[in-house]
Amino acid sequence: MKRFKKSLAAWSFVVMVASFWIINAFVSLPDLTNLSYALVLGISFAVLLRWARDALISLREGREGYDFLIFGVFSIALVIFLQRVWVVALAVYNRPPWLVDTPVSAFIPWMMAWACSLVLIAPDTSNGKVSSRSIYLIMLGVFVAGMVSGIMVSLSLD
Repeated sequence: MKRFKKSLAAWSFVVMVASFWIINAFVSLPDLTNLSYALVLGISFAVLLRWARDALISLREGREGYDFLIFGVFSIALVIFLQRVWVVALAVYNRPPWLVDTPVSAFIPWMMAWACSLVLIAPDTSNGKVSSRSIYLIMLGVFVAGMVSGIMVSLSLD
């Protein structure tokens, strides 16, 4: 517990959660949602700027766990940023079906799954070899995804 008292990460988490609920008490839900969307767009853009050079180096090297972690973090921020830009475009054009019903809507979470898998295998990868532990965890994730997908398909058959 003493370590948490000095942890900047822990305190930043507490401040963000507390500030959200305090702002929520004074701001309407649509305004708070727009504020949150803008915040994640801006911060993900800053992450892209900060991690771009390291991500390109890791993409080129790409054999050690830290390469997967660096490129995975960059990729997650990139997908989040692109998703937020996509949502802004949808809002500007008032969500027309020709823009909503496109493969982009499925491509964004597809790429997020890939980016998360990079972060997943990072701790157990060395010299281009992915450990069996990471492979099993990816298989577990795909199993859970298949199970959820099957449930969603079966519920939509009404």
